[in-house]
Amino acid sequence: MGAQDRAGDLTLPMSDGRPALLRPGWIVFAIFTLNPLWWLMGFGGFTWSLAFVPLWGWILLRRNIAWLPTLTMFVIFIGWALLTIIRLDRFTRFLSFGFRYAAYLTALGLALYVYNERRVTRGQFIRWVSWLWVAAIIGGYVSFALPNATIHTTVASVVLPSSITSNDFVGNLVRPGFAQVQTFLGFPVPRPKTLFPFTNEWGGNVGLLTPFFVASFLYSARRRERLFGVTMLIVAVPPIIVSLNRGLWISLALTAGVVAYRSFLQGKTAPLKLLVAAVVIVAILIIATPLRQVVESRVSESDASTREGLYQEAWDGAKASPILGWGGPRPSENPYSPSIGTHGHFWLVMFSHGFVGLGLYLLWVLSTIRTAIKPRDGISLLLACVVIVGGAQMFFYNLLPISIPIVMTAFGLLCRPADDDPVLRPRLAPLTETRPRTFARA
Repeated sequence: MGAQDRAGDLTLPMSDGRPALLRPGWIVFAIFTLNPLWWLMGFGGFTWSLAFVPLWGWILLRRNIAWLPTLTMFVIFIGWALLTIIRLDRFTRFLSFGFRYAAYLTALGLALYVYNERRVTRGQFIRWVSWLWVAAIIGGYVSFALPNATIHTTVASVVLPSSITSNDFVGNLVRPGFAQVQTFLGFPVPRPKTLFPFTNEWGGNVGLLTPFFVASFLYSARRRERLFGVTMLIVAVPPIIVSLNRGLWISLALTAGVVAYRSFLQGKTAPLKLLVAAVVIVAILIIATPLRQVVESRVSESDASTREGLYQEAWDGAKASPILGWGGPRPSENPYSPSIGTHGHFWLVMFSHGFVGLGLYLLWVLSTIRTAIKPRDGISLLLACVVIVGGAQMFFYNLLPISIPIVMTAFGLLCRPADDDPVLRPRLAPLTETRPRTFARA
């Protein structure tokens, strides 16, 4: 391939001396770093489904593509999912299926893209992804200032036909809001959702993106970047707490625990000390501020009855169609409950694609986690946490269209060796290296 090009260059020289119009890695930059722009235009939710077009265009134009471990199982799963389309009975359900399925293709494309695009360093890819975390945290503060605000007129709301935008879910995407205001302890709490359709999506994806930010800034060789990283993590505490998102709290605790435990086994005590310090700081903030009442209310409050009813309906629906499932979510028998399969990807896959689809999905998840947790450098450990957290979130979050692409991006990057990136500390040399197979096309 020749000498590796600097990821910060604006153009890449072509073989005939003319510069390329787009720099290497531009697809990841467009999906993640520019996501706030697409969100303001009303296309934020569609980006993750539409991105499969440039990704697979790039892949199909390459003569040699390395095929990563466990991706074959993912391909088998999405192949089976495609078969279940025969269970759909309405045009709108075909559209919803296409929206979700395109996100699966984006996820697969991202894993292959970030692994095979070696003109961009691993550190640069991680940095581009981490800016989405920064934007989400800033969005958390915007939600405090503008809790009831909605962007009523966007590019998407103008160009898309009203027959599409009149749908409640699509309308929520093309006319984005900054928060979901819910009442706790008798007063309204603006739960952030900026850049995402719902507050649960904000929490789940902040949990997945946090390891990217930590890897990019706290592991930086530059002191000012490490200082920025520490500052932003402190700044992130209020919106993370006020989000009242128990799944986010679990995700962050799981990441911190995995990093501290694996680092301790390698004789490194700094992550464990940081974890203890973080717990003390958060505890002080909760005890010494009004956040205590909010957190106690959220911990004691439970929507278990609603979720239990949805899980039971998903189980009963899967038993009624155990092979192919129902192709996608269906309305709940309870008119006040969300659709079946919308509260947890595990339940979505089981209900939509049957027990066969669920088995294939679980095999992919478990094999991917097994591959991810093999001992490598510190950056790869953080990326492995994204994969592990994604596996945990499937029981209480819907992972499409955003979360699975984030998980697959992390997986593609952790399979790469730690490259000679001046942004990262040189002490992070890899312990082992995954060597995927390379397939050449004629």
